[in-house]
Amino acid sequence: MFSWKVIKKLDFSLLAAVLAMSVLSTIAIYSATLNRDGMEDWYQKQIMWEIISFGVMFAFTFLDYRILKGYVPLLGYAVCLVLLVCVFFFPAKNGAQCWITLPGGMQFQPSELAKIFVILTISQYMTKAKEKNESFAVKHLLVILTINLIPFILILKQPHLGQALTLVGITGTMMILFLNRKQLAVYLVLVAMMIGVIFLAKTVFIAQSIELVDKMPFMQHQKERILTFLDPEYEKMGASYQITQAQMAIGSGQLFGKGIVSGTATQGNWVPEQWTDFIFSAIGEEMGFLGGSFLLFLFFLLLHSMITIASTTEDYFSSCFITGVIGMFTFQIVENVGMNLAMMPVTGITLPFVSYGGTSLVTNFVLLGIILSMSIRKTGLAFG
Repeated sequence: MFSWKVIKKLDFSLLAAVLAMSVLSTIAIYSATLNRDGMEDWYQKQIMWEIISFGVMFAFTFLDYRILKGYVPLLGYAVCLVLLVCVFFFPAKNGAQCWITLPGGMQFQPSELAKIFVILTISQYMTKAKEKNESFAVKHLLVILTINLIPFILILKQPHLGQALTLVGITGTMMILFLNRKQLAVYLVLVAMMIGVIFLAKTVFIAQSIELVDKMPFMQHQKERILTFLDPEYEKMGASYQITQAQMAIGSGQLFGKGIVSGTATQGNWVPEQWTDFIFSAIGEEMGFLGGSFLLFLFFLLLHSMITIASTTEDYFSSCFITGVIGMFTFQIVENVGMNLAMMPVTGITLPFVSYGGTSLVTNFVLLGIILSMSIRKTGLAFG
């Protein structure tokens, strides 16, 4: 069993942040589903998943993370690929085949599990390369891109653009840890150029960008999501309806919000899928600018805690893994909040620890549990 010294090593600021986010999540989901037929008890389901998730997190915290090295990443990665293929044998839900239906009707989303093993597999590969004193080269880039690309294509095929792009965010962030200073400088310049091109497409060459998107070999709903990002006024009663309603809800909350279960848009069911992808709009309307800012502060506290752990651990594998998780959470937070504010395209990404959903919630807490395990063992402290 664990000694008290180990308990004292837990990062309580991280735990406080996720506990506070769980409370906010329950309140927001309760309000967003209160007046929707057949969904009155969904907040209770979220509480159940939160209890399960906290239990899973502490189980992984007390588990020595070093057993996740060796063959575990590759075996888990292979299993994830099989599961990502299996989803195509199950019925589509909302136009996407993302779920495997388990006995009893419970559904499981393999793309969430894939994120864990992509991070583990890349971490293991980067660690082995580091142990051999290998500098980053084209062969490393090809291997890392291949690890990412296979699940990326399978998830994109479902189609679930948001989850696929999350893998890009994970890999892109982890690459920073592997590059030397010159390579990092070039990498950051390329990333800045990509962001600049997107900004120009949205603000300067918007007409040409819309014409180009219309010719892309994407599904119609994917084109519409890109078009609403480029021009939020595009089909306000059609493709842009969800974004428009979310913006209005957040704006109407002003500084202090309208109060829990008092939001006009939230209680009037004006925002589709508000309890999942657009939960931030419910918080913005009913808790106001202060409530939304407090949630963002909690995310900052969570990421800061993880950065501190990654920078102080003596294990390169741990640094790689935590960096991947930081990239994953950061991408999801920026994308989700951004699409609620019409600053990012709608991609179906949930807000970590806040949106409704069992698979995503458990996945996020598993990652936190592994990070906490790395934290209490970062200087060789284990069982006592």
